[in-house]
Amino acid sequence: MKVDLTIIIAHYFSENSQHLNPLFKTIDTIFEQKNNYNIEVIIADDGSDYSSKIVNNYSKKIEIKDDPRDIFIAEEDILRNFLKNQNIKHSLNKWVYLPKTIQCMSKARVANYAVQESNSDKILFLDDDNYFISKNSIESLIELFKEYNIIVGQIKDNNGRVREYSSNRVQGTTIAISKKVFMNVNGFGEWTEQYSCGVDSDFWIKLYSYFKSSGKINACFTNKISTFDSCSKRWGKFTSIFRNYKIKKEFYRRYNCKNYKSKKYNLSRQKQLWLKNLVND
Repeated sequence: MKVDLTIIIAHYFSENSQHLNPLFKTIDTIFEQKNNYNIEVIIADDGSDYSSKIVNNYSKKIEIKDDPRDIFIAEEDILRNFLKNQNIKHSLNKWVYLPKTIQCMSKARVANYAVQESNSDKILFLDDDNYFISKNSIESLIELFKEYNIIVGQIKDNNGRVREYSSNRVQGTTIAISKKVFMNVNGFGEWTEQYSCGVDSDFWIKLYSYFKSSGKINACFTNKISTFDSCSKRWGKFTSIFRNYKIKKEFYRRYNCKNYKSKKYNLSRQKQLWLKNLVND
């Protein structure tokens, strides 16, 4: 059966967290809206403590080239048993797990492997703490994919403010993309692993460059797909105080971008240059 949409959820949950696991609510809102669509849900787990048991009971193991670590994938009966033990009531398709044997943020790497495991040409990326607050999000997204290759949804931050079209912030969640475009820009930048930050900025720079050079890409910003950012900054503990200086140098080396956080030098942050505003439609 054709998969209408793959939703990849970036996940990291530490046993020392002061919050409840936000993944459960995000999954709930997906299944509340899936209707009659065939939706594939893949968890891209960057070393959560409680899911480490997948290492001892997995469906498939993938060796990472030039890296001592392996990717472990749980699916079918093994995944069903794992979900049952975690009291997750919904049926998920795959759980892609990278043990955190190296203390860094490997979000980009795990998400890229999740895309390789996907079976749809349409992909939506969510963070585990970004749950739908817009109605009919999945239906709206599938309709928008008929015209657009890149669809950026609107996020409401946990302070209650929505990120407007005029905002110069980038995001790696609540963003949908055709699999072909994702592969053409080489996915998320795994090089960001050594800094534990910069994943979203790297992705946006590549998407914007591809948009400008291709001439065949339609991209939009819409509040028909909206999420609430309920629990941010959990990956922050892996960053260092020297990261800003070093990563700025790397962005300059890779993209000739003097300051990846500046809309002046990183034009992808200026949505009006490449994302059609559908908020008022």
